[in-house]
Amino acid sequence: MSQSEKILSLSAIGPDSPGLVSKITTKIFEMKGNITDVEENCRRGLFAIFLAVDFSASKRPIDEIKNSMKALEMETGLKLILGKCHEPGITPAPEDENFVVTILGLDRPGIIARVSTFFHNYHINIENCRMIARGKFFSMEMAMNLGKMIIGQDLSHDQAMEKMTAELKDLCAGMDQSVVIQKENTFKRLKKIVVFDVESTLIQGASLRGFVEKIRGVSEPMDSDEPKPKDGPKDEAQVLIENVPRLRGMSINDFEKFSETLALTPGALDLIQILKSMGFKIALLSAGFDCSMKKIFEISGADYAFSNTLKVDENGIITGELEEPVLTSETKNEILEMIMNMENINPDQVIAVGDGSALSRLPVDMGLTIAFKPGDTPTRADGIFKGDQIIDILYCLGIPKTELDKHLTRIDQEIENTFDAG
Repeated sequence: MSQSEKILSLSAIGPDSPGLVSKITTKIFEMKGNITDVEENCRRGLFAIFLAVDFSASKRPIDEIKNSMKALEMETGLKLILGKCHEPGITPAPEDENFVVTILGLDRPGIIARVSTFFHNYHINIENCRMIARGKFFSMEMAMNLGKMIIGQDLSHDQAMEKMTAELKDLCAGMDQSVVIQKENTFKRLKKIVVFDVESTLIQGASLRGFVEKIRGVSEPMDSDEPKPKDGPKDEAQVLIENVPRLRGMSINDFEKFSETLALTPGALDLIQILKSMGFKIALLSAGFDCSMKKIFEISGADYAFSNTLKVDENGIITGELEEPVLTSETKNEILEMIMNMENINPDQVIAVGDGSALSRLPVDMGLTIAFKPGDTPTRADGIFKGDQIIDILYCLGIPKTELDKHLTRIDQEIENTFDAG
């Protein structure tokens, strides 16, 4: 008999009573077994435990070991299931490949069935699951064990992971659900900073586009030898920078009136308020102009806020240039690195929120990256949020349900009081 045949999994479930863990582990010790993994839960009077046990050091025959363990059923009143720890034909993933998957959206029949079937097809085990419901809102958080995930023969492990996560995102998109996929060790690590790409998250897209169009509509005394904007796809931040020359000769006071058209994403300030009350630092990065962003920066109470500054002469007239350094989509990562150095934290402790597009340069090596309303843009972000409620980001931070409900109930009450006062 090979040594691997004496490595068993033991699952037990039944009514809870004092001493169950002691009885099971004592019997394993008597059989010269070594426990290599254990997970135990007790809820509402129901006891459940899973153990991986190595009986390689035992001189007893495997049948005797199994019979001795099964005898615990009479002694404890539990239902015991014994089996081999590894199944043939499955390529194990690394031991630390455990993930937390969070799915959010409007509730509808079949979400859990379709998601669980998806994981079953990949031979991925759902170890833990919790649900949070607020009216018609649906939120489910699952702890996944990828130790036995099926990996195709022509794929590396990283390629198989990329394929699986892409298919999961497509499945959730088809159900109009947001999804966030995080490594368990990163999920559990204490996060310290949330950084927002302002143009693609905190400001409503329609108002930003209107703001850009107003700038484009300004008469532009550009010299013929000045560089023309490059062709190709651009995000609004890039367009803002390229159109600065159009503002030459305008009073800075007149320009600031343009900013009145900018509207915040619903729930953005509530989200920042809750995050700050929980101890997070907030960083806002904008390729827009400080004169149009300063109100947002001030009312948000952000710890860090970076944007561009329009040059003006002594009479308050815009020169058509930007002060150095110029913050662009490409340089936002440099600013974020500077913030991490100042706070003495590593990337795993950063949550980055943007639209996930290549143009916005959302960093992909942070602890958690979230693409907010990315549309059809391909993204490598950990999470994709399709809905309009940016505050739903709270559901993927591992916040205990009681704590989350407390904050959200307070926000709901404040909104209700505002309507009553109106």
